[in-house]
Amino acid sequence: MKQIIINKTKELLRFVVYILLPLIGGGWVGVSSCTEEPDGSNLFSTDDKTIAELLRDRSDLTAFYRILEKGGFDKYMATYGEYTCFAPLNDGVNVYLDSLYNDESYLISKAKVKHNGIKEDGNWDNLDVMSKVDLMSDSLCEDIARFHLSGEEHLQVDLDGTTTTWTTMKTGRSIRVGVFLDNEYNNTHFPDFVGLTSLNDVSAIIDGDIEAINGVLHVCSNVIPRSDRTTDDQMRVEGEKDLSIFYAALEATGYTDTLLIEKKYNADGTVKTYDLGTNHNDRDGNPLYYPKECMIKWTVFAETDDVFRAAGINNFDDLKAKCVEWYGNCGAWYDYINEKNITISTGDDYTNPFNVVNMFVAYHILRAGMPIDRIVYEKNKQTDGSWNFCFGYEPQEYFETMLPNTLLKVWETNPKSTKNLWLNRYLSNNTLTKKLGLCALGDGDEDHQLIFKGVPVDRDNSVETLNGYIHRIKGILKYDQNAKDALHERLRLDSSTFLYELINNGLRGATPAEVSSMNGGGDGNRVAFHNTYFDNIVCYNPGTLLRFNVMGAWRAHNSDQFQGWDVYDFAIKLPHVPTGDYELRIIYPPMARGGLMQFYLGNSPKQSDMVAVGIPFDACANPYEDATIGYEDLINRADDETSDCGVESDQRMHVRGYMRAPASFSRGTYNSVTDPLSYSPDDIYSAASQIIGSTSCRSETGYGTMMLRRIITAQRFEQGKDYWLRIKNLVNDTNLGWSFDFVELVPLDIVNSQSMSEDWY
Repeated sequence: MKQIIINKTKELLRFVVYILLPLIGGGWVGVSSCTEEPDGSNLFSTDDKTIAELLRDRSDLTAFYRILEKGGFDKYMATYGEYTCFAPLNDGVNVYLDSLYNDESYLISKAKVKHNGIKEDGNWDNLDVMSKVDLMSDSLCEDIARFHLSGEEHLQVDLDGTTTTWTTMKTGRSIRVGVFLDNEYNNTHFPDFVGLTSLNDVSAIIDGDIEAINGVLHVCSNVIPRSDRTTDDQMRVEGEKDLSIFYAALEATGYTDTLLIEKKYNADGTVKTYDLGTNHNDRDGNPLYYPKECMIKWTVFAETDDVFRAAGINNFDDLKAKCVEWYGNCGAWYDYINEKNITISTGDDYTNPFNVVNMFVAYHILRAGMPIDRIVYEKNKQTDGSWNFCFGYEPQEYFETMLPNTLLKVWETNPKSTKNLWLNRYLSNNTLTKKLGLCALGDGDEDHQLIFKGVPVDRDNSVETLNGYIHRIKGILKYDQNAKDALHERLRLDSSTFLYELINNGLRGATPAEVSSMNGGGDGNRVAFHNTYFDNIVCYNPGTLLRFNVMGAWRAHNSDQFQGWDVYDFAIKLPHVPTGDYELRIIYPPMARGGLMQFYLGNSPKQSDMVAVGIPFDACANPYEDATIGYEDLINRADDETSDCGVESDQRMHVRGYMRAPASFSRGTYNSVTDPLSYSPDDIYSAASQIIGSTSCRSETGYGTMMLRRIITAQRFEQGKDYWLRIKNLVNDTNLGWSFDFVELVPLDIVNSQSMSEDWY
């Protein structure tokens, strides 16, 4: 079997040559580590073996262990923790290093170095693998080591039959994990791997789930292929396959240069760094992880040539003609155009941001790089312990695109089975219902007809790049009337989706174990940030502490939440929405640490532009004691058959500026209800009574335990303007914290509907 694997790794070269390329910006040399050092004294002294000892015991893994040593990660494998190590065979390492050394793509690429940072040696072909490793730079070894290690234990026996991603210690990068299926492609190219666990669809685990005292070891056939091409460079490669028409448009518009960016830089071209000194502790004084650099990543949704051809588009000229049709009169639905008095260009200057081709391409790009199973909060093996959606709720998220001030909606249907992803899908009366307690996501009844199916995303044909992801789509994506209509609903905007730095630096969807590994084995439940880390946050009080609670047992949408601590005073730029009258809400936990605060809104982050909205808001107020809130516990029909399940008290609360939390999610691992609601037309309480007895955030009671929504204002929002929400703590208390989990922007005609009510989700 071993010899078969060795031969196969050599055959793999022609399939992975496009993705075995070096880092941008000076090659491998000088790449700095942002991972805290593990406690070197925290070593094992038992008869059980660590991962490091398992590696040293195997003569066929010596090359990879040497790479760990040169990269400084051997000590991690000898200390306490729960690590996963993917260790390639010596022969696989040898084949990989040959591909790096002999790679000549630097001759045509924008930023490549000869031999990918390996020292030149005229006798290379005659060297053994250990001698080749010695010629590698330490930073190249560090890069490879990070990509083959995870700060969380992953067992291949836990795979549930669907492809998922496992986050690595190379910040923001992940490994696509699945199975080599018995199909024509694999039978042709990977006949010996069929049935084995696949890593990035190329490498195979040949000896897996080897238990160690500090984690698990997987022996794999070869170095796990990863793209170290930037997104622009990888798009060129994909264009040679089946994205030629889209790539031609991408290149003509100049977005290839945009997709080259991978970090935040200073004006002088140096990488921006963020130093919190000692000011990054939790409330008990334990140091938290904080990112010292800020990566920039991209997500590109791209139509294949076959999709274009099915629409009569066979080349770039055909696409341009269609773009004139699609965007030439976009002012009819794109409010930004009229508000800014912009003239749409149909000419040949495709770099003009309001040229029709440029607009088409821009709407395909997000400045947040997400693998396919992280676009929405998806139920899979990695999130199973904290996934908190209940009653069959289907995840929906909204992301701002590169087309100015536009949102792209992503909806995952059947999150427990098919996990289909749709772009801009919508039903009639979405988020409205006539049926007490019933979710308005399902279609098929007279009130919720499917109006636009949406553009399907190909879950099985994505590519990770050095600074992002490329996802193929099975339909044509454009910002049109359907895209606008898909947003005419209650928009629940999670902070982790529009604070894109959380996504790009591997923190949205991260587990405490993964963050702990970034923190040298320390606390992994929260992350700290420098006050200037986020583009869409401005801190007025330098004492403001910014924190992010990663995925866990929080009373929060997506099981995570962003926070401001102590005497906080900061503003967050809200996502743009189509022009209209909206109600702005924010979710919060009534608790002693909440604080007394004032909300402001402004069209810029300047304090002079901010206008106070409403009176000071007391987030500490106990809903059981403060009559101005109008809160009442929900009453189970079994106790009182006259109960309306809180409908009337909901209305009273709304008049006072409050709402209960949604029923669509629960408190982290406390979710006891996961099945869809049953509804009987003969019993209007059949669905509502389940919510009352559930662990959903709508029904959870008790001061310090419940969640409420606070209505901040109802006003006009214009697509052509920015809106900054300022949250100022009025109490001089350094023990306070404000949870900024999500905001809701709800069209007023939905809020005030006379024929239907807003659903409880």
